[in-house]
Amino acid sequence: MLKLSQIIAMGAVLLLGTPMAQAVEKPQEWELVNPTGVIKLAQVEPAKRITSLDGKTVALRWNGKHNGNVVLDRIAELMAQKYPKAKIIKTYETDPSLNTISGTPANSERIAKAVASVKPDLVIASQGD
Repeated sequence: MLKLSQIIAMGAVLLLGTPMAQAVEKPQEWELVNPTGVIKLAQVEPAKRITSLDGKTVALRWNGKHNGNVVLDRIAELMAQKYPKAKIIKTYETDPSLNTISGTPANSERIAKAVASVKPDLVIASQGD
């Protein structure tokens, strides 16, 4: 019959000896990655400047951070007073799924497409904190 000290010793060998043996058998492999990424240069024409907001659509986009919607609500009030013929769309009210930080390229693309789907002439985005 095995003594308690022998069982503990065998357990230690099993627990401690096996990982060390694996580490010796398989050395780590490292790959050096350039953190700056790939730069693509392209000529981009700036968007034409809007001379008036009369008859234009303005989309307001909020990323869900605290008080960003308060800022956008106030902007909407001021714009409605100054530009009564402009259509103001609060995307954070029409589609609450947009009220988030994008986090991933796929989610960023989803949000951009959803905002673009209202066919805005101008987008005003706000965040808070």
